Amino acid sequence: MAEKNITVFIYLPGETMAVPAGIFTHDSNAGVGSFAYGRKYRERPNALPVDPVALPIGPEPLPVSVNHGLYGAFRDAAPDYWGRLVIAAGKKMPPEALAEMDFLVSANATRVGNLDFRETPNSPEPELEPPHFNRLAELLDAAAKIETGEEVSQHLLRLLRQGTSVGGARPKCTVEWEDALWIAKFPAKDDTLNIPRIEYAAMTLAAKCGIRVPAMRLQSVGDKDVLLVRRFDREMAESGWLRTGFLSSLSLMQWDEMDRLAWDYGAIADIMRRHAPVEDIREWFRRMLFNILVRNTDDHPRNHGFLFDGSGIILSPAYDIVPSITRPGVGTDFSLAMSIGDRGREATLENALSRAARFGLSKDGAKEDVKRLVRVVRGWREHFASMGCPDSEIRALEPSFG
Repeated sequence: MAEKNITVFIYLPGETMAVPAGIFTHDSNAGVGSFAYGRKYRERPNALPVDPVALPIGPEPLPVSVNHGLYGAFRDAAPDYWGRLVIAAGKKMPPEALAEMDFLVSANATRVGNLDFRETPNSPEPELEPPHFNRLAELLDAAAKIETGEEVSQHLLRLLRQGTSVGGARPKCTVEWEDALWIAKFPAKDDTLNIPRIEYAAMTLAAKCGIRVPAMRLQSVGDKDVLLVRRFDREMAESGWLRTGFLSSLSLMQWDEMDRLAWDYGAIADIMRRHAPVEDIREWFRRMLFNILVRNTDDHPRNHGFLFDGSGIILSPAYDIVPSITRPGVGTDFSLAMSIGDRGREATLENALSRAARFGLSKDGAKEDVKRLVRVVRGWREHFASMGCPDSEIRALEPSFG
């Protein structure tokens, strides 16, 4: 059947049990979805929109055709590429054999944000049972088997399904540790460098540049490093886990994933002026500068996020900042994934300064930010060494830092 209905649940602020908000109808043949809020939900005094940009609370279904017929907040809460591999392995099917709605209802209580998707309004609350930190070794082993197509026990697949929709294609799992939830980011089979340690070094360097990052820990498991990143959309309360709403910048802008020509840092800053604090917009400019300085070309709009809880939309802590590895002798010119300034995606500081006014900055104010970040990033070698990166990896990263 091409058309399917599921119930969208939401965890409201301060509550650890979700309530049904409305019905999502999806036509997989047409690639169109529509959502209608339930009358009882609209009458709740504490009702929040399930997507504050695309779905303000109202009685009429609002159709969507971008991103395979999924609203932005819905797509953000769906499994990422890695999550789809794990779900498909559990069903002993290739990922492409499953429909978008199969993935949407197959994810679990660790999905990002404050939404859940269930077959009926009476479907039970999903259990949040992430593996403990002390099981990292067997999770690492299971993730490696999935990457190579080996069979993994259903028990370990259930643990790995405690993943998240933030983070793309790299192997990962949500684990519980010290009364918090953490994304455990594993090495991938094709890595030629220690990416978890390099990401840890890059993220801590970003923090030195005045960019907010989540709490992080680097943990050695045997001869492998695992990066633990604290979930910024979950907090432990006496009654359970509290959830905060999440929107990627792709969803904030209601862009289609395939329409890359639209992706633009300045356009996001324009929308942020309507919703976010002024300091967030200035930090948004710093994040763009930092991506230029560390050659993070995987800065697409899914790799930037916003949090919302009814009191407004704020920039989430930064995540997934990793220098793109390039070879010595390759040209130093490169582009980011989103437009930066008058010269499009050209990754230069001059281009970044060309449209500083869109970020609410004067030319002098923007130049001060550039000077400060350049001064901090200039010491990247010493910083990466202090984070335990060996000389061989630092040499391999030198072409990425110019």
